[in-house]
Amino acid sequence: MEKSRIRPHCLVTELFQLLNLDTNLDTVLAVSMYKLNQYMDSERSSIFVFDPLKKQLTSYSSLDLAKQEIRMSKSTGVAGWVFEHRMPAVINDAYKDNRFFRGVDDMTGFRTRNLICSPMIDDKGKCLGTIQSLNKKSGDFTTEDLELLDVTARLVAVALNKNKAYDEMLTTNITCGKLGNRLSTELAISA
Repeated sequence: MEKSRIRPHCLVTELFQLLNLDTNLDTVLAVSMYKLNQYMDSERSSIFVFDPLKKQLTSYSSLDLAKQEIRMSKSTGVAGWVFEHRMPAVINDAYKDNRFFRGVDDMTGFRTRNLICSPMIDDKGKCLGTIQSLNKKSGDFTTEDLELLDVTARLVAVALNKNKAYDEMLTTNITCGKLGNRLSTELAISA
């Protein structure tokens, strides 16, 4: 098997193992970004999750932002363009591309040279946000890099949906438990 075909397979294997081992979403996303940086040979990778109430993309995981949250309109920057068009983007000279939003670099002090971004689309066709890698250490991002990012985006979408379903189940169980306790109390009072 040629090297360009082995790379996505290895990352997918590692991410599947990660998804099956840990239910903590923060850990899953942080390790996913670490692995993505390794396989992409990039300086930084991050996830922007769509908040439908605020109509914003919010940074959810980035290894080097020290929990600094970035919020921007769902149409801002490359991440916004990718989210709205549901198409990936490979940009090998960020400051020459009119979709690039310099404000994030200004806020973080990071200088983006090149980037690759892909939509995170779930199995129902809903776009949950975007995933991106910045500053390939050796050269420009390639078609093979885009394939790797697309696979990672699908797996992260699975992790986000898995976590959402888990959170909804916990909320339902807590609500049912409170309702059951309330009914028991009311029945005891009326008896």
